Amino acid sequence: MDISLFSNDNFDTKAWVNDVLKVAETQEKKDNNYTMALVMKLQLYVQQVNNALENTSQNVLASLPKIVHDSKLLQQEAMILKDKMEQVKGEIIKIEEDTRKSINTIEKLDIMKNSLTLAKQGLHESDNWTILVNDLEEIFDSKNIEAISAKILGMQNSLKLLINVADYEDRKLQLEGLKNRLEAIASPTIVQAFTTYNTEKSLAFVRIFSSIGRQTELMKYYKNCQRDILVKMWRKQLEHEQDESVIHWINNYYEYLLSNWHSQTKWINQMF
Repeated sequence: MDISLFSNDNFDTKAWVNDVLKVAETQEKKDNNYTMALVMKLQLYVQQVNNALENTSQNVLASLPKIVHDSKLLQQEAMILKDKMEQVKGEIIKIEEDTRKSINTIEKLDIMKNSLTLAKQGLHESDNWTILVNDLEEIFDSKNIEAISAKILGMQNSLKLLINVADYEDRKLQLEGLKNRLEAIASPTIVQAFTTYNTEKSLAFVRIFSSIGRQTELMKYYKNCQRDILVKMWRKQLEHEQDESVIHWINNYYEYLLSNWHSQTKWINQMF
């Protein structure tokens, strides 16, 4: 007997009984013995299913204590894991705090190191400043512009490292005074170089004055020299062309100015 149909969700008991009996009719088996045999088979199958259900139930009941025990173990392990995670979290927080303290300590030590280094450099540069000042007084007498400018440049670099000393402003004023003295000594030579358009000497003064931060002053010398040259040229023209008209003077002078402007543009680009 095929009982697989009994597990079908749409199983119809009446339809199944009718189908079985209908088969029996065609095979001429419809009698009481056949029906009783079917009933006995069904009872046997029911008994087998009952036994299977009972065995399954017994197995489930037998395994419940183990499942409960395993669940308790899992719960205990979860609690242990939670405690360990809390412990690790606390250790991480402590490490972060210790690291932060260590970094702060390192930063403080680095600041102290830098302060000591600056103090050491300050003392060294202070001595160097004094030596340069003493050397300059001797070199000024020689009026050697290159040597004087080299010493002043050294003092200028030294002053940058003395910015935190108490007498910084006094040293700064002293340095400006020395630059003024250098400018006074170099002034005649500067005027001569710009007036005669001596490229070599002019470039040397541009280099020197740029290094000591006095390029603006050098430009003033150039402008004054150009003004004097143009004034002299105008007066010279008036002298030689007294009999000419004013328009003639202006035309000639304009041509000179235009020519001078082109030549000076090239020269300035070369110098500055």
